[in-house]
Amino acid sequence: MDKSFDQIILRPVINEKTTQLAQLNKYTFDVHNHANKIEIANAFKALVARLYPKLKLKVKSVNTLYSRGRFRVRKRHGASHGDHKRAIITVEGDGLDFYSA
Repeated sequence: MDKSFDQIILRPVINEKTTQLAQLNKYTFDVHNHANKIEIANAFKALVARLYPKLKLKVKSVNTLYSRGRFRVRKRHGASHGDHKRAIITVEGDGLDFYSA
């Protein structure tokens, strides 16, 4: 796919469920729709190396889920929300600190 890590990993998903998963060293990200698990793992390694150079992390597993956009009809007009793909990355070693301001 030849894309950099900022084109593969779009944004972190921060909600109640993902904050509980973060305590178990599982981090959730919105990723590019056509990225595979190997590209996601490599992009995550590059992102961590750039943001936290002294941090020792190893990617244990990558789980992905793909959600199709829902089609909504209002009066006579229909519109669909965009499809999106999420990745749950399980790491070994030190945890990430997303919540420091």
